[in-house]
Amino acid sequence: MTKASLSKNNRKLLGQKVKRLDITNFKSRGVDKTRPFLRYPGSKYNASKYIEPFWTDLEFEEYREPFLGSGAVFFKMPKKKISILNDVDEELINCFKVVSDKALIKRMKNDVFKINPSKEWFEELKKSTPHDSYQRALRYFLINRTAYSGIMNMPNWGFHKTKSVQPNKWSERLEKSFEKLKDNVEITSLHFKEIIEQKSNKKVWMFIDPPYFNADQKRAYTKSFEIQDHILLENTLRKTKHKFCLTYDNCSEVIELYKWANIFEVEWMYHTANSRVTTRKKGKELIITNY
Repeated sequence: MTKASLSKNNRKLLGQKVKRLDITNFKSRGVDKTRPFLRYPGSKYNASKYIEPFWTDLEFEEYREPFLGSGAVFFKMPKKKISILNDVDEELINCFKVVSDKALIKRMKNDVFKINPSKEWFEELKKSTPHDSYQRALRYFLINRTAYSGIMNMPNWGFHKTKSVQPNKWSERLEKSFEKLKDNVEITSLHFKEIIEQKSNKKVWMFIDPPYFNADQKRAYTKSFEIQDHILLENTLRKTKHKFCLTYDNCSEVIELYKWANIFEVEWMYHTANSRVTTRKKGKELIITNY
């Protein structure tokens, strides 16, 4: 599927399918103030005010996130009886598992408190070889906090002595994340299809934030997401009985794929470019639901 495959008339018809999301009169019911302990390109933490209306009045007991990233929406929303957090990135998931462990999080908090980041230290850290799951998680966390934009694929130094969140604040974020993760949370590294298709006797709501259709795969992500993956995701979501809220980049290919669902257009600020001169931009995004 490419943009060239859509005629001008088809694009006009698809445009009529998209509704503009207006949250002017929406009143928040209260959100969790826990911030993600990791940084992630395309994180939805600052965009959660646009996503909150889609979970506020919905009754559900089980939350699922097939594409976890930083887990921004999980940390922002009130916790449910069951949460399933998943990502195909095994190193990211290993880091989440360590942060959810009472003994290991205490160790990590002590270790990060001693850190004094420098570019030389950063380069040595990238070359290091961890020997166990804890060391892998610590290395991942430290690179993430000091890499430009939190990009873990070929990370570049990006820590600022005043503008970046400083090491003395890292322990606090780790502790608060542990409190949210420690009970009734399943953390997995499976294919997204397995998470979506998993049966449940509870009411399920899924927040789904895949790599965007027109994303720079080689720059931003360690695991690529190809056109066939986008098509498989749509096919899986079309069949699910669980309610879902899906976020995507606003492009005609995605609108064509999900023309059977409810599609809302919204704008929010994002910044994922791996450049010191790039400023934050307002991107047109889509929120897609089956309810």
